[in-house]
Amino acid sequence: MVSQEESEARRFAAGWFTQKEAPMEENEFHVDMREVYARRRRMRRRKRLKRTLVLGTCLAALMAALIVFSPWGPGKNLFFGRESMGAERAGETRPAGGRSSGDIAPLPGDEDGGEPQGGDAEALPARKEKTSDPSPPTVAIVVDDTGGDVANLERWLAVDAPVTFAVMPHYQASAQAAERLYAAGYRIMMHIPTENDPPNSFSGTGQLSVGMGRDSVFATLDGDLATVPHATGINNHQGGRGCNDYQLMRYMCEWAKECGFFVVDSNSSARSQVTRASQDLGFPRRSNQVFIDHHNEPDTIREAMRRLARIARQEGTAIGICHFQRPNTPAVVGEMIRALRAEGIHFAFVQDISN
Repeated sequence: MVSQEESEARRFAAGWFTQKEAPMEENEFHVDMREVYARRRRMRRRKRLKRTLVLGTCLAALMAALIVFSPWGPGKNLFFGRESMGAERAGETRPAGGRSSGDIAPLPGDEDGGEPQGGDAEALPARKEKTSDPSPPTVAIVVDDTGGDVANLERWLAVDAPVTFAVMPHYQASAQAAERLYAAGYRIMMHIPTENDPPNSFSGTGQLSVGMGRDSVFATLDGDLATVPHATGINNHQGGRGCNDYQLMRYMCEWAKECGFFVVDSNSSARSQVTRASQDLGFPRRSNQVFIDHHNEPDTIREAMRRLARIARQEGTAIGICHFQRPNTPAVVGEMIRALRAEGIHFAFVQDISN
């Protein structure tokens, strides 16, 4: 049997251990909770930092994308490409230098200036393009230097044939001449000033010059085109030096291809590289064969037109170039078109044939 003293001793010992252990367990519990709270606070701080970093990265990426793909950024051609520009240029009118048509003095016969205003104005008649007949034998005529002197405008408007007018950029009357001619049913192309041999190397504002890089050529031609509405093709103005430079003409033809334009080699130089550059890019050959009014005497113009007819009969097509401002040209060219049509020669826009 266990004595009373042993029982009391055991109860005392049990109570002592119970009293000792209880505070230790409580103390250990409080230490664990502090660690838990601290760990939770650290996790919350990490989550906030992570969210901040993710948000900052997204904002930086968005800002970079806005800059890169803006109309002025290095990726502008992705959303503001030249194909869409070419479609706009071919189908819309853009006044010279960004000015409204009211800022430019109207041409003769256009004194009312611009589009009709108000509900009482009569609607303009729909444009009817001149009939183009590319079936052989056919002749295409390009009229260079359009847009400077407008004295001959009404004489050219009297020529009933599919003539293509090559309009000089940046001339005072470039935009309005192009508008009048296009509305009358003719087609428009841009006549690009190109560097001549020295000492008279300058051929006009917006000139292409030897040594220009691709970006410079493209920017220059974009500026030129802003002054020539309705253009669908290009040829060169002068350019005895520039047209001989293959790389310069290659850049020019690359720009034309991105715009969806056709290319005509004016053959202003015996060593012109325009045909070679354009054909290397897949363009059909369109090359001037006769300068119609190199001398402006009526009989000389008549003989040049007959020479074009002979080439057309032999080769199927012929392309000739004359000049807008020369006094005898529009009347004699119109006369010869009527005469040659009676002899079986057809006439077409230069865009519709090749040679």
